[in-house]
Amino acid sequence: MLEFIDLTTISIALMIIGAIGVVLLKKPLDKVIMVSILEAGLFLAIVSFKYLDVAFLTAVLNPLSIIVFLLALIKIDRVRKSKLEDYSTFDKLNYSAENQERNSKGGK
Repeated sequence: MLEFIDLTTISIALMIIGAIGVVLLKKPLDKVIMVSILEAGLFLAIVSFKYLDVAFLTAVLNPLSIIVFLLALIKIDRVRKSKLEDYSTFDKLNYSAENQERNSKGGK
C-alpha cells in the first residue's frame, strides 16, 4: 500500500484536485486557492523529476503569479460594480424621462 504513495503520485493528485477545483468552483477567491494547490502539485512534480533549477524558478515566480491573479480579480470586481452602478442610474434616468413625458401628456 505504501509503495503506491510516493512524491509523483501526490503531485499528480494535487494537480488533479486543483484543476477540478478551478473548473467547478464559482467564487474567485476559491479559484485562487485551487490554483495554489495546482501550483503546489506542479512544483512537486518538477522536484520529483529532479529539475531543481526549474523548481527554484517556479518557487520564485508562483507567488508573483498569484499576486497578479488577485490584482486582476480586484480589477474585474471594480469594473463589474461600476457597470452595475452605471446601469442602475441609467435606468433611473430613463424612468424619470418617461414619467415626465407621461405627466406632460396628462398621465396617459
